[in-house]
Amino acid sequence: MGFTKNDAYNYIEKTKREKIFHGDANAAIIYLEGIAVSDPMCMARYNLTARQTTIFGFGLVLDESVGSYTWLLENLLEGMCNKKPSVIMTDGCDSMRAAIKAVFSEATHRLCAWHMEKKLTSNVKDGGLQQLFTMWLYSNMEIEEFEAEWHTTVEEYGLDDSFWAKETYNKRRMWVNAYLKDKFYVEFRTTSRCEGINANVKKFLNSRHSVLEMVQNVKLMVQKYRNIELDAHFRSIHINPVITTCLDSLERFVVTVYT
Repeated sequence: MGFTKNDAYNYIEKTKREKIFHGDANAAIIYLEGIAVSDPMCMARYNLTARQTTIFGFGLVLDESVGSYTWLLENLLEGMCNKKPSVIMTDGCDSMRAAIKAVFSEATHRLCAWHMEKKLTSNVKDGGLQQLFTMWLYSNMEIEEFEAEWHTTVEEYGLDDSFWAKETYNKRRMWVNAYLKDKFYVEFRTTSRCEGINANVKKFLNSRHSVLEMVQNVKLMVQKYRNIELDAHFRSIHINPVITTCLDSLERFVVTVYT
């Protein structure tokens, strides 16, 4: 009897499923329980304000439901001694939005500007309307000014029956800069750094990994970011800064007080 390539793949998948059923999932749970106590390094970074990309923790969820995300955020909060973030930025997932509202009700939730513009180009082809939207997204205007312009635009472009327009307007406090300009975001407007982390995670994972291997590889990825941070810390201490203005003495003084 001969075997085809598909037979081989089917056998591998069957073996993998049996492995998960008979112990891989339990092994992953035991491994996670061993590191479930909050990592002191993660806690230290969580309590600092910096522009260095860092990871506070990771978790496995069954699905992308409100319940799963709520559980994840509640566990993060518990692990970080119940210190709540003041600002959160996401790509606009409705389930995550609901979970954030439930767990971090006092935090300002801002939607990623890049994702908002991507949705705009998918729903609007008129260049003039796209320019208006971009202005509302970034311009330092007043709330009353935005509201007046929005209603005029809806009438001018016939958007009264547009589901996208209604949904976008209902979320205006999460993306219109007029509503957000008094909040401190350290100039971040997109989730690009998170996207960068996601890209790195994919380098450590593939479909042939078991659950335990996946968790262990994510741990390696976290260590990679810690090494990058250590390298940046070393450079900030031992390497002379690049002077970018004519105020040499002032810049060099700033280096001694800001890392």
